[in-house]
This record gives sequence, structure tokens and C-alpha cells, in this order.
Amino acid sequence: MRSDVEPREQAVLSGDYSRLSRREALAVELAERMAMDPHSVTDDFWQDLRSEFTEEELVELVFACSIFNWGNKFNITMRLDTDGTAYPKGMAYKDAPTFWRQAPAQG
Repeated sequence: MRSDVEPREQAVLSGDYSRLSRREALAVELAERMAMDPHSVTDDFWQDLRSEFTEEELVELVFACSIFNWGNKFNITMRLDTDGTAYPKGMAYKDAPTFWRQAPAQG
């Protein structure tokens, strides 16, 4: 099983969706659009999604993408799990803003 999964993972991380089914590629594209700019999930893209997924599947897919996006943004904001984490496409933790580095005022 692992030998089948790894090439697909590599395909997703490299942006090469040719090894994925249309359904899988659309799901990955939805996740990317939701993460980068939810407004990019256009009516035309919804039509493409509806050609491959039922309404129930779309609800589950959007919910799962939303939860993972929330978790990723929470972890990045809180500077969690930074050791050894390799983000694809140049995503990385940025330097903490000044207010993160300052000790709270004692009063």
C-alpha cells in the first residue's frame, strides 16, 4: 500500500496531478483554493466539483478542508511544530512580529 501512496503524495506536493484521477485532482485543487483564496472557488469550479462529487461528499470535503486549514493557520500562528517541518511551495514560518518577542509589561 505504501508504494502506491508515496508517488501520489509526491505528485500532489510537486503540483503534478497527472497521476491523480480527475476526482482526486479536483479535491486537491479545492483544498488549495480554499487555503489560498476561498473566493477562487468560483461557480464554474463548483460545476466541475459537482460533476464528480455528490452534495453530501462536497459538504464533507469542504468541512475537512476547512478544519485542516484552520488547524494549519492556528499552528503557524502559535509557532507550533516548527522542528523539521518541511512546507511545500515555500510556505514557512515567518519571523515573529515584534510584539511576540517583547516581554509583557509588569504592572
